[in-house]
Amino acid sequence: MRVSLVVLLLLGADSIGITHRSAAAQSPAPQTTSTPQAIATQPVPTVPRALYDALNALRPDGARVYIVNDLTLRRDVASFTFSEGKLAFLEPLGGRITGAVFSGRGHVIATPHERGERRSLAQFIGVPILDQAFSDAYIRFDDDTAAELQRQLAADSVEPSNDPAFTAHWIPLTAGLAPTHSLRTMVDWLAAEPVTYFYVLLQTNTAGPVEVSVDNRREEQLTIGQPRFTDGARSFDVWASFQSANSPATRPEAFLPVEYRVDSTLADDLSLQGKTTMHLRVGRAGERVVPVEISRQLTVDEIQGEDGQPLAYFQNEELSRRDAARRGNDFILVVLPAGKPAGADFHLQVAYHGNVITDAGNGAYFVGERGAWYAHIGGEHFTPYDLTFRWPKRLTLVATGVESEAREDAEAKFGRWRSETPFPTAGFNLSQYQMANTAGQPKIQVYANKELEEAIMARLQRGAPNSVPPPSMLDRYKDTDRLSGATDQPPAPSPTSALKQLGASVQDSIHFFENLNGAFPFDHLSVAQIPGSFGQGWPGLVYLSTLAFLPPETQERAGLDEWAQSEARDLMPFHEVAHQWWGNFTGAASYRDVWIEEAMANYLALWYADTKKPGQHRLTNWLEHYRAQLTAKVPGTERSIEAVGPLVLGPRLSSLKVPDAYNTLIYGKGTWVIHMLREMLHDANAKDPDARFRELLRAILAEHQFRPLSTAEFQHAIEQHMTPAMDLEGTHRVDWFFDQWVRGTDLPHYTVKFEVKPHGNAFIVSGRLEQQGTEDVFTAPVPLYALRVGGKPERLGVVVTTGAETRFHFESRIRPTRIVIDPNLTLLWNKG
Repeated sequence: MRVSLVVLLLLGADSIGITHRSAAAQSPAPQTTSTPQAIATQPVPTVPRALYDALNALRPDGARVYIVNDLTLRRDVASFTFSEGKLAFLEPLGGRITGAVFSGRGHVIATPHERGERRSLAQFIGVPILDQAFSDAYIRFDDDTAAELQRQLAADSVEPSNDPAFTAHWIPLTAGLAPTHSLRTMVDWLAAEPVTYFYVLLQTNTAGPVEVSVDNRREEQLTIGQPRFTDGARSFDVWASFQSANSPATRPEAFLPVEYRVDSTLADDLSLQGKTTMHLRVGRAGERVVPVEISRQLTVDEIQGEDGQPLAYFQNEELSRRDAARRGNDFILVVLPAGKPAGADFHLQVAYHGNVITDAGNGAYFVGERGAWYAHIGGEHFTPYDLTFRWPKRLTLVATGVESEAREDAEAKFGRWRSETPFPTAGFNLSQYQMANTAGQPKIQVYANKELEEAIMARLQRGAPNSVPPPSMLDRYKDTDRLSGATDQPPAPSPTSALKQLGASVQDSIHFFENLNGAFPFDHLSVAQIPGSFGQGWPGLVYLSTLAFLPPETQERAGLDEWAQSEARDLMPFHEVAHQWWGNFTGAASYRDVWIEEAMANYLALWYADTKKPGQHRLTNWLEHYRAQLTAKVPGTERSIEAVGPLVLGPRLSSLKVPDAYNTLIYGKGTWVIHMLREMLHDANAKDPDARFRELLRAILAEHQFRPLSTAEFQHAIEQHMTPAMDLEGTHRVDWFFDQWVRGTDLPHYTVKFEVKPHGNAFIVSGRLEQQGTEDVFTAPVPLYALRVGGKPERLGVVVTTGAETRFHFESRIRPTRIVIDPNLTLLWNKG
């Protein structure tokens, strides 16, 4: 459905990320009668709120409207042509023009540099290039856009005219759209070294509103996307995001966290009153605006700087839709009294209140704001934490870190937890828990509720489909007088009954993972039950869904199918344990690198589960399950789920078009990628066939302990451990693998045609391996096996594909009646 700029305004500024506006932005300002020269001489306000309000109050200058023909702007890969229409600049402030508006006929063309981004763009608009006509354009900037347009107008001898009717159309629109861009402009105007910013919101003829921005404060400077509204909720689809061609050299972050001290008081109703003291260090000199993240459910009461002085801040009202779409949190922008030199340390104290805890019933609760229940700097950082809590006596609280203090009074309990190593995040949960310890090392503490939460109880009472067994001939002989409730459903089990068994399994998995990854990285591990159907891994703390605490028969009664039961039993607990290394000992450098920790945790968990019952072939079954999911068609299309986008798109894989793509690709394809790497490093003739893979994992963790890991660094580590057989391009690099499986979306389909000729006591098997569904440059090592009736597959060799058709020539001791492609699952390919 097309949404116009006017509809954006009618939906309210809240709908595009603004929940509070200054008075100047709430209603159209009267058109100024001042001359541009008079306005230009007005001083720029020095007080942050006054500067923001002044920027918000800027409107199109109705006294200077230009009739334009074929004006052009180019920003990186995006070209804008204003073919015919009217253009007006916003009123200047302090002699600086920060925006313009256009109505008429225009055209935009933009082609992302990267193939993955072109594929992402095509997912939304059907083609890999933004090629759209537009009728309206709202433009904001703090670069030389105004001067560039003015030069073109002067060259064409275009003189402005008075046109109040034109600006009357735009005044309410600019009032509603201004706040986000006013704040972004303010950030630059307050900085010692401004960073250029260009933004345009286009009303296109076929795609609706489209945003294009180039912001050098972002790591990926160029973004193309669209604001959306679904059931009254705002969202933002990132169509493409990438670095500009002339992106600046790596710039240090403006501010870095040194330590967090978080003090939280939980009332009887579990509302939270908190205070975070952030010890920060300046990374880039002269910056005055500190971006702080916090849950949308929390309201900031006050922010203090050094010596307790209150600081100006902005919350909610200027939330960036692009960043909110990626992170889901609110941003507070805190304004320092003055810029500081690089390397200087300072403190901010943020006080807030709100509700971040969900009551699931029967004494089960869940803190639902991962890493956002306290104020913190955005980005990926490993930081020491000091957490203190005061909470109701009826509940037990578990948190990340080592508990160093514990006491209680007549009304509440008090505890303090401190990290002994830097953590990527911190968390806690509380419920009416019972706890059990395990013997041995590391120490495992498992927490569970006495009763099931209300949602699962309701599912058990309804019963799962087809869960009622057929009548039995023995039913007539039941002594119903002695079997009380014999015809009723069995009572719901208590999650506490699984404490010891689950603790033992978790500890056993840790020993397995230690053999691969090295020593367990934390003092202990707490495992806490949470409501819902998912788990989370924190440093030294694992959340597990109630489903993981239930016996199989209860899971089935609750409606879990075979795969959901296997996930709760064989995958979820050990996936979260593996995150202690992959996610908490090292973590993702950016949203594009999240796939590494998720895929690695998933694969190691399945590997562990497979070793416990080899006869069940759990790893093989899950790999085939993932293959089926990846090759399934997107509903209503002929495209497979795998083609939605590459792994490096991370959370961007989820969209309204394919909502399950993130889980299917990150966990399914990601698991296959790790499996293929293990198989390529596998040495069947060695005493320890997986020695190379183990050495790779340990080397990565040793080099990146307590710091982020990027995809490029992951690839480099693999290249330090690769075998000659992996060097398909002769460069001692694995670009071919990462370009195809991590940064690409091709999924090959293979067929084989062959003939057999006797050759002495053996046979010559020759033919061709046909590869479809990929680009011609796609290459992969494909193992082929000979098979004869009643026999087992015998390895012929490996064919390295080099296009649509690759010839092969092998000698075999048997005369094959059929050739089997990759029977041992070393390669992800489409069998359909």
